[in-house]
Amino acid sequence: MKALFPVALLLLATTGCTFPFNTAPKPQGMSTLVLLEGIAVYRQRIALPPDAVLIVRVQDVSLADAPATLIAERRIPTQGRQVPLPYSLDYDPARILPGHRITVSGRIEDSSGRLLWITDTSIPLPEPGERVDLPLVQARG
Repeated sequence: MKALFPVALLLLATTGCTFPFNTAPKPQGMSTLVLLEGIAVYRQRIALPPDAVLIVRVQDVSLADAPATLIAERRIPTQGRQVPLPYSLDYDPARILPGHRITVSGRIEDSSGRLLWITDTSIPLPEPGERVDLPLVQARG
């Protein structure tokens, strides 16, 4: 009985001193990711090769004389699936600067990187929680 008393006292002392996990405030500038979802689609009845890859990007295109700044990208192998192709992409809203123009674009490439389909219009990034579909046109060439 005497041997159990120090163990019980130690257990009581340590449990009284523990703190719940994740109670610290979030460091300044940290944010949670936002999920963007939708489908990529084209109207023509043309089958994709089985090795095609759908690439969805969120980009800052504010500067007309500079390359777009990539905010997020997701590469999704189609594995023989055909349009409409669903996609989901996480992006960090902290990377979006106020007043900047942010767009969503899509493209489908074959396994060698040859462009097959692409969005040809500017599609603004929707509000968090809203979906956006990507209409694709056939690449020439």
